[in-house]
Amino acid sequence: MSFPISKTYFLAGLQCPKRLWLAICKPEWGTPPSIAEQQRIKQGLAIGIAARESFPEGILLQGTLDVVLEQTQQLIEQGVTCLLEPAFIFDDILVRCDVLRKLPTGHWEIIEVKSSTKVKEEHIPDLALQQYVLEGLGLVIERTSLMSVNPLAHNWQDVQERFNINDVTQQVQAWLKQLPQRLGEFRYLLSQSDPPDTLVGKHCDRPYPCVFKAHCWQGIPSLSIFNIPRLPTHKLQQLLEQNILELKDIPADFPLTTAQRSFVERMIANQPLYDSADIQAKLAQLQFPLHFFDVETLNPAMPRFPGLRPYSRCVFQYSCHILRDWHTLEHYSYLHPVNSDPRLSLVESLMNHIEPQGSIVVYNQSFEASVLRQLASDFPEYAKPLQSIIDRLWDLQLIFKQTYHHPGFQGSTSLKRILPVLVPALSYDFLTVKSGQEAPLVWEAMVACEDPQQRAEMMQHLQDYCSLDTLGMVEIYRFLVTLMRSEGLEI
Repeated sequence: MSFPISKTYFLAGLQCPKRLWLAICKPEWGTPPSIAEQQRIKQGLAIGIAARESFPEGILLQGTLDVVLEQTQQLIEQGVTCLLEPAFIFDDILVRCDVLRKLPTGHWEIIEVKSSTKVKEEHIPDLALQQYVLEGLGLVIERTSLMSVNPLAHNWQDVQERFNINDVTQQVQAWLKQLPQRLGEFRYLLSQSDPPDTLVGKHCDRPYPCVFKAHCWQGIPSLSIFNIPRLPTHKLQQLLEQNILELKDIPADFPLTTAQRSFVERMIANQPLYDSADIQAKLAQLQFPLHFFDVETLNPAMPRFPGLRPYSRCVFQYSCHILRDWHTLEHYSYLHPVNSDPRLSLVESLMNHIEPQGSIVVYNQSFEASVLRQLASDFPEYAKPLQSIIDRLWDLQLIFKQTYHHPGFQGSTSLKRILPVLVPALSYDFLTVKSGQEAPLVWEAMVACEDPQQRAEMMQHLQDYCSLDTLGMVEIYRFLVTLMRSEGLEI
């Protein structure tokens, strides 16, 4: 087989050799990218376009690959000093540089644009491959740099404030030493008629989710060694090499921590384990009326509205169920309906719905607290009532982190995993929006939609999702109180 390697294939091979083989030989075995992955790709493209504005002298190369390859060569021969998206092929390897500019010395600098806020380990091989190809064609590369988003940028409209340029020449030079060997390994791999027998593991999701994970994970039990909390990679690898996947097959003398061994034993016993006294003590902290509260936010790399920094959270929706007594339940919510900054309107709505007394029940207190603190900073006229809400937050998730464990949770403490186990009547399965990752994407699509019916449907999907989060917390609270009362404990 020929070796149609590109940066994308090369980086796939570094993450997992089997991923490279499948990507080229059996691409149809992959699954379509998730909504979150689509958004990551879309965001990366938008960041690349924004970065070009930092190089007004640059010439953007567009068109078919053959056209761009020819234009690249012509422009370099003509003495052009800055190219955007030029293409090169050497040694059957194709690369496109985000930015290629000539330095005062007459040599070249390769600049790779990333939507992250810092240099990451996986960025270096990308630049190393580009340097290998360009030097193979006779260009002298003096410097390699990574252009990352400036997380402190106060004004995205100021082009010079958007990005930081990090010199990574030394790291790239060091990585180049292993590149010929890696290319040789990949060429041999692609000459084989069968994929390599690569074990599954944490690399299936890091540094990027693999589109072949569903294929490779066929036969992995839903509750397996991958659910053991904080199990180091080398121990996970030891179990995999012994063909051990199920918890019941882990040897008694296998080195696990006390907490990990306790987890394994609980899962095998298939019985919930909880501390009634601790649950009772935690629930006793609550004061009526109980507000069950949840927010949805977006945090794009490119700030959507003035006053926001890259990746800062912008809240656009909340849901609040208020339980006044065991039977009296009210629901209030806000969903920003138009393509404008939602924060102030949301805060004003919140002031009408969160009462000055009573506990605010959330799931993952640190998240809601950080969102509320940012709102208090952005709108100081509401700082006092927002601080009152922060002071009354009570984290339901702590019970499942510290006190109540169930095999059905599979080691997770997420609301999506716990709710259907404790309250089978409620489920996210039938919702169109099923996660906090999808919600901001649907909101962005909704505010841009010009079709009234589609817009109304998307609004309903968002409201259904957020309200289920808070209703789910209400019913989990009721489950816990009922459980305590069944054991003769008063709440």
